[in-house]
Amino acid sequence: MNPSSTTSLWVLVAALTALVVALVTAILKMSAGASAAEAALSAGAAFAAAFGLGLGILGALRGET
Repeated sequence: MNPSSTTSLWVLVAALTALVVALVTAILKMSAGASAAEAALSAGAAFAAAFGLGLGILGALRGET
């Protein structure tokens, strides 16, 4: 595997992890009695934060090598 495809796979892992975080956030918000719109907004914010953190970690690790 070349480094480009490895990087693409790690970005995919970060995106899927962020998707799981967003889904868990939406489920928790809905179980707490929030509306669907509020749960979707919270899930979107959680996805953006988790994906940004994941990309930041990948960038920091890539810069070390």
